[in-house]
Amino acid sequence: MRSGETRNLGPDWYGDPKFWSLYAPYIFGPGRWAGTSRETDGIVALLRPERGSRVLDACCGVGRHSVELAKRGFRVTGVDLDAAYLEAAARTAEDEGVSVDFVRMNILDLAAVDVYDAAINVYTSFGYFADEGENALMLEKLHTALRPGGRLLLETLGKEPLARSFTESEWYEQDGTYLLAEYEILDDFSRLRNRWIIVEKEKTFDYTFSHRIYSAQELKRIFSEAGFTDVAAWGNYDGSPYNQKAETLIVTGTK
Repeated sequence: MRSGETRNLGPDWYGDPKFWSLYAPYIFGPGRWAGTSRETDGIVALLRPERGSRVLDACCGVGRHSVELAKRGFRVTGVDLDAAYLEAAARTAEDEGVSVDFVRMNILDLAAVDVYDAAINVYTSFGYFADEGENALMLEKLHTALRPGGRLLLETLGKEPLARSFTESEWYEQDGTYLLAEYEILDDFSRLRNRWIIVEKEKTFDYTFSHRIYSAQELKRIFSEAGFTDVAAWGNYDGSPYNQKAETLIVTGTK
């Protein structure tokens, strides 16, 4: 008889440490790490921070971009809610010989005012809160944390690329363990339901969660309502336009 766990994680799924631990090998596999340098090239090109600037990596996870930015001469603070991810990020920074200030915090508790020259929130780390007002508050917090003239870059799964390439299921294999992912669009194309099933030799973990998804116009509007100006959407880290060829949704704005 197989053991394991089946759970609907509910609205606070993003704060479940077991979820992040179980799925880390798939979320942050070798392919994801391999793209970090290219993505950071795009971040720097789009935000244009001066070397030595203070950069906030909001919801930094295991610190891929925090460490890469520090290697390029920026003073970086990485904020995340998951303690194990922050510990892994600190180890990576130590291995790479750079200093990054990693802080465990719910991003809604961010209290910095006029501190950072630039901020990033990437790899679909936005739209986690069930209350849309809290998602908007997150952008307001990031706006407040930036110095006047500071810039924010947010990268997430856009509705338009999702609609073009949507698949109801896909699966991955890694070291004899399988992950089956099932997807469903909910609430008039405003939320994405994810069911991720890990099948190990003797255990199965079946977790369900959902998060908000945005079109470019919707996300640009929320940026503007949070106080950002010069708001623009991009279709890739190379600065390509957000059009029918867009691979992801990137929005930038200036305080």
